[in-house]
Amino acid sequence: MLNGRLYRLSWLVAALALLVALLTLETPGGTPDPPLPPAFDAVAARGIAADMAEVAPERAPGTRGDAASATWIATQLAAVPGATPVRRQRFSVLGPSGRVITENVYVVLPARTGAAAAPALVISAPRDTPPGVSGGESGSAVLVQLARSLGVVARNRPVVLVSTGGSTVGNAGARWFASRFSGWPIAAAVSLDDPAGASGGLHIWDDGQDGRRSIPVASAAEQAAARADAPVAPAPGPFPQMAGMAVPQTSGDQAAYIALGIPAVSLASRPEGPATGGGLPAEDSLGDAGRTAETFIASLDEVDALPAPAAGVIINGRELRPVMSRVVILLLALPLLVAALDLAVRLRRAGVRVTPFVAALLWRFVPVVVALLVAHLLATAGMIAPAAGGWPPLAEQVPFDLAAIVAIVLSVGAGVLAWLPVRHRATRRDAEVASRAATGVIALGVVCVLLWIASPFGLLVALPAAHAALVATRARRPWQVVGLALVAAAPAVLLTWWVAGRIDRGIPYSAWYLIETTASGARGVIGPLLAAAVLVTVWSLGSLVMSRVRRGLVASGPYRPVPTEDERMARRGRRPLPRASLPGRRG
Repeated sequence: MLNGRLYRLSWLVAALALLVALLTLETPGGTPDPPLPPAFDAVAARGIAADMAEVAPERAPGTRGDAASATWIATQLAAVPGATPVRRQRFSVLGPSGRVITENVYVVLPARTGAAAAPALVISAPRDTPPGVSGGESGSAVLVQLARSLGVVARNRPVVLVSTGGSTVGNAGARWFASRFSGWPIAAAVSLDDPAGASGGLHIWDDGQDGRRSIPVASAAEQAAARADAPVAPAPGPFPQMAGMAVPQTSGDQAAYIALGIPAVSLASRPEGPATGGGLPAEDSLGDAGRTAETFIASLDEVDALPAPAAGVIINGRELRPVMSRVVILLLALPLLVAALDLAVRLRRAGVRVTPFVAALLWRFVPVVVALLVAHLLATAGMIAPAAGGWPPLAEQVPFDLAAIVAIVLSVGAGVLAWLPVRHRATRRDAEVASRAATGVIALGVVCVLLWIASPFGLLVALPAAHAALVATRARRPWQVVGLALVAAAPAVLLTWWVAGRIDRGIPYSAWYLIETTASGARGVIGPLLAAAVLVTVWSLGSLVMSRVRRGLVASGPYRPVPTEDERMARRGRRPLPRASLPGRRG
């Protein structure tokens, strides 16, 4: 069925175009040196952290500790020289444990150089901690100490200092503030997510929940750390970057600003993931974080404009620009798309109707949609953890308990029950099985294009399975089919392994976490539906290939996409199908 020569030629063209695309790698731009060296007082910052730990060692959203720490922060910010009066935003958010009421506390330092209309810089610090976790005061300590030092220096831009609540409930505080603050346009945002811990070096988070990143701002943060003589943890490699854009998973407040198109990063003392607590930070660590943040803010204050977030990739310190990233992914799909187009032309010339085969694919889609819908309803009913303010909740808020097991059984059972009445329509045996496979390839190409439009890096995860399903139609040995099945499953395994590192859990739980947060609607609708469509089309092609394996027909050669006249007449019931024309055998 597959035109092997055309498929290989398409790979050659794609490889040459990929080499040209890689020649476009650029070094991220820099920021100017700040006018003054950093003068951050680490001793004072440690005293602030100790005071906050005494007031509220644990600050789960909506608790007394959260309220007490908000009042304490308000008192500290009220003493900042040159700041506007303290303002408090009280809000509620629906999370896995129910509705939570918390608040943001913020002040504004107006520009000192007369540029009152310049967009503002936002410096925020998550105030809350996960339930049962103490520590994490370094972000608030650096925020307060920065406010004190920034209040007495000249600035080109207004600076907004925010203590956010609800960061552990889908970054609710940062999202609330970013969407409702109207004093000035926001040029960029920096979140201080416990930046002074015990790990080796400062970690810079630059990814959002929508597949975009703030690479130029992250590069500026690295330069600021170098100017402040602060160690920086190694940046993630290309695969973690692409996985983070294919299936976004971040707990940093920078995601709230990126979702609104505002460049933002978080400075943290740990790899990307939720806070785990700890004792008071050391002065050296506080000094590194404070000097970096102060230098970073001063550098951003000198920049006229900052690039908006986009889906780029850093390879060996150089950036593959967002447009080229999309082009590269499309090139990897080119052989599949060429094969789909070739089959579409051949079927059309032969006068083969593809409508029945498309209908069969749609019937296969029914049980998947039913299972997802039932899981979503169970999340709404509280049997599995719902979204945290519309975003994926923390891992500890998604337990794998008896209720979760019952929810899995009910969802899978609903899918099976939905499959029973449509099974005959979706899998009926007919003489034009090769044309059905060709239609599956065409549908797979269409779905891949739609997925590329909606989520290019999501397509990157699906492409190995799509290519494996296509090549499997030409397999001549059972072991080849098994090898291609392993290739198809590899991206899902690697993605689960990557999520396990992000949420600090094992691979089995991470698989459950991915499924549950997708079914609950925390990861949107369009992306999961298109991913399910890829799964269904690959499943359809795989079922045809496995049928040939069970019947021992793999060695007889590939399918012919255009049926013979005997096959056409047999399908219409006008003559028996000759034995030599069985699907998979050469007529």
